[in-house]
Amino acid sequence: MSTPAPHPAARLWERELQGSVAFFLEYTNRDPASPGFGLTVDCTKDRRVASIASVGFALSAWVIAAERGYLSRAEALALVQGTLHTLSANASHHRGFFAHFLDMDSAARVGRCEYSTIDTALCLNGVITAAAYFAEPAVAELAQGLLERVDWRFIVFERGGRTLFRMAYNPDRGGDYVTGEPGFIAQWDMAAEQKMMYLQAAGQLEPALARRLYQGFARDMREYAGQPVIVNPGGNLFAYQFSEAWLDTARYLDPDGIDWFNNTRLATLANRDFCLEHSARHRTYHARSWGLSAGDSPWGYDVSGSAPCLETPKHNGTVSIYGALSALPFTPEPVTDMALYLYEQHPPTWGPYGFYDAYNLDVSPPWYSQALYGIDKGCSLIMIENYLSGLIWKTYTDSPAIQHALAVLGFTQRGGGRHA
Repeated sequence: MSTPAPHPAARLWERELQGSVAFFLEYTNRDPASPGFGLTVDCTKDRRVASIASVGFALSAWVIAAERGYLSRAEALALVQGTLHTLSANASHHRGFFAHFLDMDSAARVGRCEYSTIDTALCLNGVITAAAYFAEPAVAELAQGLLERVDWRFIVFERGGRTLFRMAYNPDRGGDYVTGEPGFIAQWDMAAEQKMMYLQAAGQLEPALARRLYQGFARDMREYAGQPVIVNPGGNLFAYQFSEAWLDTARYLDPDGIDWFNNTRLATLANRDFCLEHSARHRTYHARSWGLSAGDSPWGYDVSGSAPCLETPKHNGTVSIYGALSALPFTPEPVTDMALYLYEQHPPTWGPYGFYDAYNLDVSPPWYSQALYGIDKGCSLIMIENYLSGLIWKTYTDSPAIQHALAVLGFTQRGGGRHA
C-alpha cells in the first residue's frame, strides 16, 4: 500500500520553518571574535543594527533548529552560550534593561535609543527557553545572572491606586521617545504584549508586589460576535501574540479565570472579519488575505489594527503576513488557507527565507515587501512550531522560572487544579 502524500500545508510549514532558521543564521552575528556575537538584526534593510528583542527570538530559533536537526545540538548550544556571554558582558544595559537597538559588531547602544522593558523581556524569554531546553550548567548560570540583573523595582510606580510598570527609560535629552525631561517613558497600564514581564518579575519581587503588578493593567472589554474580548488600544495582532508565543495559555487560566488563549482566538477572528468588512475599499483584504499588525509597509514601518479596540483602528491596505501566520495555533484553518493562497497566487510574497513581511495591493504598482524583521519572522517561526509540536510552549512554560512565576501569580491549570 502506498504512503499518502503529505498535505501541501505540511510541506509549506516545513519549508517556512527551515527558511526562518536560515534567516536567523544569515542575519545573526556569528563571528566568535566579535563583541556582538549572537546579536540579530532588527530588519534586513540595515545589517548594522541589531534589536535586542530579535535576539530573544533567535535564541528560541536555535532550540527549534536543534530539535529538528537543522543544526547539531553542539552548534546550537555554542550559539546559545556565546549569545548569553555577549548579553552578560558586552550588550549595553541600564540596571539590567537592554538598549532597544545595539550595534551588530560592538553590542553598544545605538544612538540615544531607549532602554526598553518589553524588548528586554522578549530577549529574556529566549534566554529562559534556551536555558531550559539545553539544561547545561554553564548556560543556566549565565541565564540566571541575566534574569537576576534586571532591577524590576526601578520601573515600578503607583498611580491612581494601581501598581504599574514604566514602559522605558532614556537618560538623554532629545533621545528616542523623550518629549520633555529625560527619564521614564510612558507606562504599561493597558492590556497588550507585556504579560511576559509580570512572569519574569515574579521571580525577583516579593509575591504581594508581583501580584499587584499583574492586577494593575486595565482589562478593557469590547465585544466580538456576542463574546467579550480584552482588547489592546489599537487592535494590533502582535499585542495578542508576543507573550502567547512562549506561554502556553491553552493550559492555564489567569488568577481571575481569564482565558488568554481564547481571547487571542477571538481577537484574531475579529481582525479577519474587520478586513472582510473593509474588502470593498481595500483590494488586499479578503477571506484568504487578512491580518492587521505591525511591520513593513509601502511607507516604511507601520502599525495597523482592527476593531474591537480602544481607539479608531488605523489601516491602509497593508496585510501583515507574519501577523496572520502567528495566529496559526489559534485559528488554524483560515491561516493555512491564507498561506497556501499567498504561496500559490502571489509568488512575490515568498523568498529564500520563506514568506516576506507584508504586502499591499492598494498602491500602484502593487507592493510586496522584500524585507524581514527579526521579531516578525521570529514570532511566526515560534507559533508554527507550537502548532506542529508545542515545543516552545512546553519548554518555556515548564521551565523552573516560569513554573515559579505561575505559582506566585496564582495561575490555575485548566480543569480547576490550582498551579502547584
